[in-house]
Amino acid sequence: MEPLLFVFGFLLVAYLLAGLRQINQWEVALRFTLGKLSGRVQPGVTLFLPGFQSLRKIDTRTKNRDLLRQMVITRDNVTTMVDTVLYYRVVDPEKATLAVENYEAAVKDRAKVVLRDVVGETRLDELLAHREEVAAKVRTQVESTVSQWGLHVELIGLQDVQLPPQMQEVLAKVAIAERDRKYVVIKSEADVESAKNFAEAASILSKSPGAMELRRFEALANLSQGNTKVIFDLAKPYDDVRHTAAVMAEAATTDQRVRVDNPGAGALRTAAQHEAEAIAEAEAELQARKFMTGRKI
Repeated sequence: MEPLLFVFGFLLVAYLLAGLRQINQWEVALRFTLGKLSGRVQPGVTLFLPGFQSLRKIDTRTKNRDLLRQMVITRDNVTTMVDTVLYYRVVDPEKATLAVENYEAAVKDRAKVVLRDVVGETRLDELLAHREEVAAKVRTQVESTVSQWGLHVELIGLQDVQLPPQMQEVLAKVAIAERDRKYVVIKSEADVESAKNFAEAASILSKSPGAMELRRFEALANLSQGNTKVIFDLAKPYDDVRHTAAVMAEAATTDQRVRVDNPGAGALRTAAQHEAEAIAEAEAELQARKFMTGRKI
């Protein structure tokens, strides 16, 4: 008898040890007795009867799952490849266990279907510019379904949207054209503003001869900063040279009129007059040459 009792005691201890389970803090265990849910087990060490009872552990932490790259067609018939990430967690372990066979596969499949439907109703420009709004719309529709399974979708994010190479080239050309348009608009506005400033500056300088002379000196100083040699005639300003040229032109015109009206008047001109005119012409030519030396040589 004693060996039988020893063997029976050993088997009983082994049986009880086989029914010991540790439940972690982030887990919830469901106890089933003969296939029927008999309660929820709290974290810690618990005991159940193998063969009559079973435990089903449910992880209640937030899970992130990558959805495989999905090929979707937008509303304007553009084929895109969308990478999506899904964040969800179990909020009702009883429903997640009893209402659906594999809640993880179910929530991923539901997210894929809703993603295709939502992107199919969205234009490409809206998809690229408003990813967060599209993802929020997908999350709302997925949540309305998986909440019946005891799950909660915390976030759905569109990681990447890949376009065909031809569409990428088209979008690049559109972006370049938009930047060129902005450049032309900004440059034209700058030209208008610059013209207004030049007009105002010209008006102010025309009212002040001294300011005009200082501006002329500044221009001459800027020209003289190079390596080339520049010679300026600063003895007489440009107005004096222009006045001398105008007087000579008027004298030449008057002399021509006198010759036409009175042909004999040319014979009355003395040698002294010819000499004076020659001196005046030489002096005017000298002044003109001095002015022209203001160019770079």
